[in-house]
Amino acid sequence: MLQKVVLFWFRRDLRLDDNAGLFHALSSGLPVVPVFIFDSEILRQLEDSDDKRVSFIYMALQHLQAQLIKLGSTLDVRYGKPLEVFTQLISEYSIHAVFTNHDYEPYATSRDKTIEQLLQSNSISFQTFKDTVIFEKEEVVKENGTGYMVYTPYAKRWKASLKEESFSVYETQKLSRQFYQQSPLPVPSLKEIGFQSNPAIPSVKNADESIIMHYDKTRDIPSLQGTTR
Repeated sequence: MLQKVVLFWFRRDLRLDDNAGLFHALSSGLPVVPVFIFDSEILRQLEDSDDKRVSFIYMALQHLQAQLIKLGSTLDVRYGKPLEVFTQLISEYSIHAVFTNHDYEPYATSRDKTIEQLLQSNSISFQTFKDTVIFEKEEVVKENGTGYMVYTPYAKRWKASLKEESFSVYETQKLSRQFYQQSPLPVPSLKEIGFQSNPAIPSVKNADESIIMHYDKTRDIPSLQGTTR
């Protein structure tokens, strides 16, 4: 019998630290299998085979994979239509639940509803969390519950709503032993998904953290080489 696990589905949140959905997955009490899907429905719409966004995502995945291997785990990276990929995952793992963070794009919300239906039909729960924003649109509204049409009153309400817990840190590193232990799985090459590396994208691990820490003081002064490039 396969070991019961939960999946964490990475999307716009390619980091192990301070990740809301990942924190909740790791807190579930079951081993966590980290998953990423190169969505063929999205990729087929991109015109350039050396698209910078794809190269950046690929570099970030390589960095994630290296971190997970050190923890005795691995990233399970798939390519294809999400519905078909999840059908495969359901056949390969004994999945109790799928955790992920909210995605707000129209295609993404439609895709997630379809995935949720598939999971529910297999008695698997689908749990999503706020992660990439401080407030979601329904959290900053007028007294009558409608959205703002003018920026200044919206900004005032946004600032008045801001509390320390609004940006608290999810300490995922304390739960790193909860990742599912298995041998490293291969990450598909860019060529396998129809792309090639863009030389303008540096390795994630080579980012100069000192620049990031002082970005507010240097970003508007190009002569100081003040951006991460």
